[in-house]
Amino acid sequence: MKINLKAPAKINLFLEIKNKRHDGYHNLESIMQTVSLYDELSFELTNKDISLECNNKNLACDGTNIVYKTITAAKTHFNIDSGVKIYLKKEIPMGAGLGGGSSDAAATLEALVKLWNIKAAKSELEQIAATLGADIPFFLTGGTALCEGIGEIVTPLKKIDNLNVVLVNPGFGIPTAGVYKKIQFPLTNQARIHTIKSLICDGSFNMQNAFNSCFNRLEEFVFPDYPEIIKIRSVLNELGCVSLMSGSGATVFGIFDSDTKIEAIKFGLNKYNWKTWLVSTTDDVSFKTQLSDI
Repeated sequence: MKINLKAPAKINLFLEIKNKRHDGYHNLESIMQTVSLYDELSFELTNKDISLECNNKNLACDGTNIVYKTITAAKTHFNIDSGVKIYLKKEIPMGAGLGGGSSDAAATLEALVKLWNIKAAKSELEQIAATLGADIPFFLTGGTALCEGIGEIVTPLKKIDNLNVVLVNPGFGIPTAGVYKKIQFPLTNQARIHTIKSLICDGSFNMQNAFNSCFNRLEEFVFPDYPEIIKIRSVLNELGCVSLMSGSGATVFGIFDSDTKIEAIKFGLNKYNWKTWLVSTTDDVSFKTQLSDI
């Protein structure tokens, strides 16, 4: 039996840091949104061993890989002895603020449940996911969602109508832990999530009001060390996009309101040595509808 799944990227439409916890992590408020850029994974049962291969040679395929860790954790949780062979085709850049590793882990949990023919409640998979990475529970839901705590408390929100989005990555990654170490409290002029949450729940979130409601606190701790990310935002703004850094970087996304702008955006970005993708917001997580509480 072979299972093929697609794991989507995400962007953060809003990200505020509330406080630092006693365990060293940070409580946050974030609105995450899946977009149509995908990693692809294939899974097959084997006798006992875990075998992981990837098209990106820069990605470790040993026990440090999040997919490998997910399989190990799931085998222990469900007391499974059989192994798995995985091939991962990476399209989502690493260290990019797009959640590629977390999405791969969520897809892996879904695939394992199917391969092992286990009836697992979604809440049980979320419990495993939360021990592996704060963003993984979000990808078990996908679409548009409010994420709180360290990201593991996920509340689905009303679907956002398909928005045109361009993703721009400078070609390097940014270690998330290093960004969070720079955060100093108290934070001034703390942004409030109520405006954007209300717009989404009312079904009125669009490019026009995104300018005043989208926010990412981590920009102020990333921009001083990475001026190229500031440059990307500036270029996207000049091209008529509402732009924001996603997560802890290094990817910046731009929301634009018309298909007629696509060629102008392509032309405007072509002069720079950046990686770009034209995508759209989506709630089509390939494994979402196959997960349900029992």
